[in-house]
Amino acid sequence: MSQITKIYLPVSGIIVFVVYLITMAPGIIQIDSGELAAVASLPGIAHPTGYPLFTLIGFIFTKLFFFTSKIYALNFLSNLYTLGGFFFIYGINKLLLKNIINERPVEKKGKKKSSVAKSFDDNEIKLIAIISALTLAFSKTFWLQSTSVEVYSLHILLITATLYFFLKAYFIDTANREHTLVKVNLKPWLLFAFFLGLSFTNHMTTILVLPAMAYLYFDKFGFKKFSLKNILIMLIPFFLALSLYLYLPISASNNPPINWGNPIDWEKFKRHVMGWQYQSWIFSSTESASKQFKYFLSIYPIEFAYIGLIFILSGLFKLFKTNKKIFLFTILLFITCLLYSINYDINDIDSYFLLAFISSGFIMTFGFYFIAEKFLKHSIYLLTLVPLLLLVMNFEKTNQSDNSQFQEYTQSVLDTAEKNSIIISYLWDFFISPSYYLQFVENKRKDVIVIDKELVRRSWYFNQIKTNYPEIYYRSEDLIKGFIPELIKFERNQNYNSHVLEKFYKDIILSFILRNIHDHTIYLTPEMVQNEIRNGWLVIPDSLQIVPDLFLFKIVRDTNYQPLKSSDYKINFRNDQSYYTETLKNLIVSAHINRALYELKFGKKEAAKNLVMKVYKISPEIQLPYELVQLMNVN
Repeated sequence: MSQITKIYLPVSGIIVFVVYLITMAPGIIQIDSGELAAVASLPGIAHPTGYPLFTLIGFIFTKLFFFTSKIYALNFLSNLYTLGGFFFIYGINKLLLKNIINERPVEKKGKKKSSVAKSFDDNEIKLIAIISALTLAFSKTFWLQSTSVEVYSLHILLITATLYFFLKAYFIDTANREHTLVKVNLKPWLLFAFFLGLSFTNHMTTILVLPAMAYLYFDKFGFKKFSLKNILIMLIPFFLALSLYLYLPISASNNPPINWGNPIDWEKFKRHVMGWQYQSWIFSSTESASKQFKYFLSIYPIEFAYIGLIFILSGLFKLFKTNKKIFLFTILLFITCLLYSINYDINDIDSYFLLAFISSGFIMTFGFYFIAEKFLKHSIYLLTLVPLLLLVMNFEKTNQSDNSQFQEYTQSVLDTAEKNSIIISYLWDFFISPSYYLQFVENKRKDVIVIDKELVRRSWYFNQIKTNYPEIYYRSEDLIKGFIPELIKFERNQNYNSHVLEKFYKDIILSFILRNIHDHTIYLTPEMVQNEIRNGWLVIPDSLQIVPDLFLFKIVRDTNYQPLKSSDYKINFRNDQSYYTETLKNLIVSAHINRALYELKFGKKEAAKNLVMKVYKISPEIQLPYELVQLMNVN
């Protein structure tokens, strides 16, 4: 078995790598993918908290991986990050098993603790550690991080590395008990502190590991002078790693095209790194927390294809019996993550549960040990059926190899826009984020000006508009200069006038239209018309008309028929029922229906029929307006 086990880890790593590669997205997907890829490629500054390590590594990697597109290179990098997380999880599993179960002293009646309980040899321990790591590697949310560019793949790598070096340091000092009353073996603790700092430069939810780590550290060393002194020493490598955040003001000083937060001074830097603009979504209400908790309960069994729950439950029993301190450590990791995440009111919350899933994986390791010990002592290899089952059951849920729809949609929207046009939108997940990559990295349709309506509420965004579209900025400069002082009061939590803020905000959005329509074609994305125009929030003068285009709504100055620039496009929609796919389809279908009605109004029946046929192709069960049903029923 020794020879087989030596090749089992590298073979398992190759399998994980190949599976991740097969399921990897070919380009931009939804949410932040486009923005993060653009920021790493340029480089620039990403949305809070800035992610300097992610950006710098990504930038270097795109230079080394020059023989393919930058988006593919960065998706591939996510594969490598997540694969690295798999190897660290294996290392943690092995550490836990060897130090807790396979090396635990056994009490004999009337004697001191002297003998050592060993149900399995070292090779069998390694095998169980690999099987458990594979199971977590093929769990749904963990696996998904490998398929496209996102900060959570690097988060997996860094958080597992941090946990590994922490536990390694902890167990070294456990083995050398003479150190615990006087000093600790500082070298492994310094390495842990450095990786902890690196992890903070990628994602601030790294803070969620600290309660569990503090519990183990102070339980071992106590609140004594030497233990507190060692923490102060560990702060040196921690802050050395944390100094990577200096990238943000340095980059901001160069005014990159994507300069989120413009953290050029201490105030803006602090606000950006602390994620100020997202604070209203955190701990917002008990109703929100209840909703997210119910959602977590609904997805938790699915993560491990239900069968994983057997090993998690048996692992809880085994770990509690063998080492209550590590049991509490893993439970604290789980609970701290869960309590924070359910109080964050966002749609794409799954990735925030990663630490809970990873800690469940550690518990599951003891479940594999327990099941093997009780039922499969001479047939441990049968346990490999568990990760294999997860691989099969989660493949379709995680496979992003056919996910080109968001890149194709954004490209189609840009291609059908008039030259030098302006698009005002807040479709971040579907259009604005992908447009950042297509325009700023691949230089596609850079003549089209894309303005994020929601970011106009942020003072830093006007600097980005000024950098990229100076003409647009200067035409509204008088309003912007009146808006920013009141907006800064809001951002500083000072007394501000909400009515003044709202008036300036509306006036600026309207000025982007009225002050540029004479030499730019102005478009609104569908949600702008549906939510801003039709509810009266944004009032367009009667002299202007809002005309449905192929994907957008065009604002024009006359009532004449407005022909489409083009009605040809190709979007390969995914065959799933996800929120993002369905929303994308609905955006396009509703736009086509509006345009078909417009064509019918001007007697363009064939053009209307062609659009309806596109609608049926996208959504065969759609309920059309009566006029279009009648049109299609005419022979």
